[in-house]
Amino acid sequence: MENVDITGRTKNWIRFGLIIPLAIAAGLGYGAFEQRYHEENLQIKNARVEGTMLAVRTLVDGKVSEVIFEDGAEVRAGDVIARLEVSVTEEAIRQLENTVKLAKQNLEDLKLGQIVKVPVKTVRTIQTAPQTIEYGAGRSSSEVASLLERANRMDELYEMGAVSRVQRDAARAAYERALAESYTPPPTYIEPESIVVEEIEYVDQWQPTPPEALQNAENAIKQAELSLNVALQEAQENEIIAPISGTIFYVTEMDGDLTAGNAVARIGDGKELWLSAEVDEKTFNRVKLGNLVSYVIAGRNLSGTVTEKIAPAPEEPEPEPEVPAETETTAEEIPAAETENPAEAETEPVAQDAETPAENPNAEGTDDRSNAPDSDKYIVRFSLPVDRDFECRPNDTTTVTVRIF
Repeated sequence: MENVDITGRTKNWIRFGLIIPLAIAAGLGYGAFEQRYHEENLQIKNARVEGTMLAVRTLVDGKVSEVIFEDGAEVRAGDVIARLEVSVTEEAIRQLENTVKLAKQNLEDLKLGQIVKVPVKTVRTIQTAPQTIEYGAGRSSSEVASLLERANRMDELYEMGAVSRVQRDAARAAYERALAESYTPPPTYIEPESIVVEEIEYVDQWQPTPPEALQNAENAIKQAELSLNVALQEAQENEIIAPISGTIFYVTEMDGDLTAGNAVARIGDGKELWLSAEVDEKTFNRVKLGNLVSYVIAGRNLSGTVTEKIAPAPEEPEPEPEVPAETETTAEEIPAAETENPAEAETEPVAQDAETPAENPNAEGTDDRSNAPDSDKYIVRFSLPVDRDFECRPNDTTTVTVRIF
């Protein structure tokens, strides 16, 4: 009977018997790790780089003609960071100066008073001259006698039937008319008389200018001077000055058109930046302070921690309407428990809001601090590396992975 050496086979079975279970265990462990990793890691999108920034704004309309510092450079308070090409022209300034001159001349003229046409009533007496009216001489007596003789003759002929009645009457009428015209009345004398005549005549008269007109002229001068001063200031405000020292981040491009109040840049401490994200309430409750986070900025894999959680401010209950006290109820009828309110006695005074810092009169913009979140949102903040050798700007966005264990 041959002796079979099973030592080699036994070693192989033992070797493979150990490797297979270990491989299975490793696979199960990796699967569990992957499952746990995905279950215990949150993906928060649209996390934004924020920081304490001061907006530098232009006071006038214009166009950016020159940017002095590079984006992300360090500047000092008082440095010129950009220059503007303002829209106010020399011709416009000359016109405004002429308007001021004319307004002042108008006021001086008004102070001298004014000549106005004033109605004046005059009364005149007109004396008429005496008159004598003479009448012309009438018809002569011989003419009257001849007409009488003819009228008598016509009467006779009428009796004889030689003439008509009309002819007779015409001859008689001619006689009577000549007889009436033969009388010449004496001359008539008309006595002179006085006639009173009233007339309205407009004459020139000097009068002082009314106070209202002088006040309007002074207001016109003030308005013209104000317009001129604004134009002169706009013409001189072509330099944008950094109000504080810090890192500058431009928000406009070269040759960009601006109106008064637009932000040209933001200045702040470039080292004091953080990531901030708006999340829902469920995510907000899962994330804890100190949780490790990872993200990618400028192609760099970075890590940090959860540094701050800001929840919405609780809604204040509406005050209950006051119930007016009945006038007929006396103090003796009200129990002592109702007259005293121990809850009000123990209430502590509400803390006042922090005083807003005074605006810098030399600053060209208002404080644009991004660390004041909306009170109705859930905000989570994450740390950024303090020492950075890569570009990191406010408003850059990334996705943050939060490790929850």
